[in-house]
Amino acid sequence: MTFLILLLAFNGFSQSEAEISIGDTLVFYGCSGESFKYIDLYKKTRIEVEGINYDTMSEWTFYNTFFETGDFDVTRLPCNYEGKHAVIKHIMLLETEDGIGQTVVIAMIEGELSAAYIIEEAFINEEIIYIPTE
Repeated sequence: MTFLILLLAFNGFSQSEAEISIGDTLVFYGCSGESFKYIDLYKKTRIEVEGINYDTMSEWTFYNTFFETGDFDVTRLPCNYEGKHAVIKHIMLLETEDGIGQTVVIAMIEGELSAAYIIEEAFINEEIIYIPTE
C-alpha cells in the first residue's frame, strides 16, 4: 500500500510530493519543546501473547495484532525520540470531524515495543525525515 503525501515547505513556497510505502523508514526530527506536536507514542505496558514477531507483519495484520491486544501508555512523542528510526507498518485514511480525509501512518519504533501514530501534519511541519526503501 502506498499513499501520496503533499509536503509543503513554507521556507521558500516550494512544495514536494512523497510517495510513502509500507516498509519505508522514518526518522523523528525537528522537535521543539517537550514533545512532537503531531506524533503520538503508543507504548505497550502489558503483553497478552508472548513471542509475536511484529517485524514480519504489516498493514491490517500489524494494526489489529498490535493495537487489539494488551495495554498501552499513550502520550505525545517526547523530544528525546528525535533522531530515532521507525518503520512504516500501516497507512490509513481516516475522516476527521469536518468530513475531511486525514492520512495516518503507523510506524514501529526500532528497538522498542512501541508504535508512533503520525498524522500528515507531522510531514508538512517537518517533524519527520522520510527515507524511502530502495
